[in-house]
Amino acid sequence: MEQKNIVAIITGPSAVGKSTIAKEVLKRLKNFKPSTTYTTRSKRKEAEDKIMYNISEAEFKKMMDNDEFIEWAHFYGNYYGSSKKALVETLENSNALMNIDVEGAGIIKKKIKNNVSIFILPGSMEELKARMSKRDMSEDMKKLRLDRAEKEISQANNFDHQIVNYQGKLEETIDKVVKILEKY
Repeated sequence: MEQKNIVAIITGPSAVGKSTIAKEVLKRLKNFKPSTTYTTRSKRKEAEDKIMYNISEAEFKKMMDNDEFIEWAHFYGNYYGSSKKALVETLENSNALMNIDVEGAGIIKKKIKNNVSIFILPGSMEELKARMSKRDMSEDMKKLRLDRAEKEISQANNFDHQIVNYQGKLEETIDKVVKILEKY
């Protein structure tokens, strides 16, 4: 996909702070617009940093069959996908910001050449476990996500920038991401 504007990718393991960081970046950098995501998971209580449509599995599979996603994945029992059409439309007038899982980020990097990718790392696995413990999910799901996090963290060097989101240093992390993206 060729375009003049850039796709900024924020990725990293579950509970590392991607969504919070992305929301703040979108507030500060008005030349970036959020990506549009579809998911079969239940709606979160807090506001998303992206345009998120919660749909049924049947609807999602129909969209897959119609090739409506630039990338999609199935994990933790749910489907997630980024709208191809919405991304193209966003890039006509603006830069796009995608807060996306590591697998999807790798796909976007391959499909869209004009991108910048930022991998958010936890200060430590203990910090990540503490953040995960505050989430409203089963202990089995937390363990699954932590196991996956270790595999994802091993891929951090495949991305343009790696930023550690230390506990209690969120503003510094956001400032670092903004500084990278201000160039665009």
